[in-house]
Amino acid sequence: MLGAFAVSASPAFAAVAAPVQLSAGAASADITPDTRMRNTFYPQPWGSVRDPIFARAFVLSDGTTRVAFIGWDLVDAREYAVARVRQAVTAETGIPGDHIIVHATHNHSGPKSEMGNEPLAAFERKAALPAQQDPLYRPWADKLVETCVALVRDADRQRQPITLSLGRAFVGEVLFNRRPERPDGTVQTMMVPADPYALPDGLRFGKLDPTLTVLALRKGNGDTVATLLHVAAHAVSIYGGYKGISADWPGAVVSRFKQTSGGEPFVLQGCAGDIVPWRRGPEAVEQMAKLIGERGDAALKVAVKLDAAPLRTARAILGLPASPQEQAASGRITLQAEIQVVTCGSLALVTLPGEPLNELGTYIQERSPFPHTLVLGYANGRGATYVGLPGRKWKGGYEMSHVGTGADEVGQSMVDTAVRLLKEQAAAGARR
Repeated sequence: MLGAFAVSASPAFAAVAAPVQLSAGAASADITPDTRMRNTFYPQPWGSVRDPIFARAFVLSDGTTRVAFIGWDLVDAREYAVARVRQAVTAETGIPGDHIIVHATHNHSGPKSEMGNEPLAAFERKAALPAQQDPLYRPWADKLVETCVALVRDADRQRQPITLSLGRAFVGEVLFNRRPERPDGTVQTMMVPADPYALPDGLRFGKLDPTLTVLALRKGNGDTVATLLHVAAHAVSIYGGYKGISADWPGAVVSRFKQTSGGEPFVLQGCAGDIVPWRRGPEAVEQMAKLIGERGDAALKVAVKLDAAPLRTARAILGLPASPQEQAASGRITLQAEIQVVTCGSLALVTLPGEPLNELGTYIQERSPFPHTLVLGYANGRGATYVGLPGRKWKGGYEMSHVGTGADEVGQSMVDTAVRLLKEQAAAGARR
């Protein structure tokens, strides 16, 4: 049975609005583990480092409300790890836990976040559990929490007045929906296409959002505090061919923007459950970083300045039914999923847990009352892991197999909840 366990929202603002001045600060730190630590996906140590992985944080304030965003170059942001980080950050900074977003780039060439004693999906037990039982893992996980606290504290202390500017660019040529459809409507999973631009056997291309959205947080003198780059694609360009540590294509994109734009760049991973890079390997990483960098620069040149407005937050905790396969394998009947919304004028950030298919993001955007709505996956928990809209279980494919732990209807519940929260926030803003 679908149900909302709890809902919280920031207080309503006074009817007479005062001018709003946004401020922001950002910070980052290396969180690369000891290479002797066990690999998340392979039964061996990580062994080597191609490029380091990072945690990043920014704090945004309207003078009354503060919101903290924490980004990890990790596979996921599990409920247990999110709860630990929120509790520690709140204790240090006073930022409420429901004003804190914890998000992963879904980087397969880095560790998974800590799972504690939470129930594991059946498919995770062979790889994730042994990796987290490694004696080197727990000290690293504890250090990650400490690092996040320090980053949010430093970002909060460094806050300066900023403006927001937003631009968009097309990057569809480096993205591929790995769920092409057969003539009968079923899915033929294609993890690595032989040719991403030509499909055999009468297959139809799966849908994807080719948009790169760039949000610049700049000081009055034009210097950049942070650049947020929102796009959806699995971080698996390095994974498979190289078994060591890397930040994959998001790391290369961040490095590129750090050199050209300054400040702290953040890759905001979108709803990438079925979206992968069009090609794999080190050369593909560099090509992807170059294209996203050039298109991002172009988007910034034509970016529109957004009006400053009060920050508003809301979230809902859903109880979602587990799939019959998951119930049989793990005994879990209900899965927890957190939906979070942060709005500022015409801008909205929506977070979904687990691995939502790209269609969940476009569904929310098309129904959002906010013209600039960015939908993130891999945030604030694993939820029901892979999630699509109703009917996708029938279509089949890898994502709708045992790795999608929720029942067929859970995706609809998630997007409907997100749209409801967005509409409530828009109504609250209209009463301001």
